Amino acid sequence: MQCFNHPKEAIGICKHCQRALCVDCCTDLKDGLACKGVHEAEVTHLNSLLQNTKKAYSSSPTASLFGPIFNIFTGLAFIIFGIQSSSSNFLIVLGAGFFTFGLAIIIYNTKYFKKITTNYDA
Repeated sequence: MQCFNHPKEAIGICKHCQRALCVDCCTDLKDGLACKGVHEAEVTHLNSLLQNTKKAYSSSPTASLFGPIFNIFTGLAFIIFGIQSSSSNFLIVLGAGFFTFGLAIIIYNTKYFKKITTNYDA
C-alpha cells in the first residue's frame, strides 16, 4: 500500500479520511493515526466520542431500572390507597397498571441487555 501523498510505503490509515499514510505524513494519537497537521483534531474528537459511548453504555443496564422501579412503587402506592379508600376500584386498577407496566419493562430490559455483548471494558 502506497502513501496517499508520497511514493513511500504506507504504515497505516488516517482514522478520519481513511487515506494511507507514511511515517512522514501521519501523527500517532494513541488510539489511531491522523493526517499530520490536518486531521488531528477530528481524530481526537472521534476518540473522545468513542470513550464517552463506552462509558454511557456501561451505565445503561443500571440506569434502565430507575423508570420501571418508579412505576412499581407508584403502582403499589395506588393499590394501597385504593384498598384504604375503598370508594372505587379506579385507584386499584390504576395501580395494577403501573405495577404491571413496571414489571414488563424490567423483564424487557433484562432480556435486551443480555443480548448485547461488547469486547471492551469501559
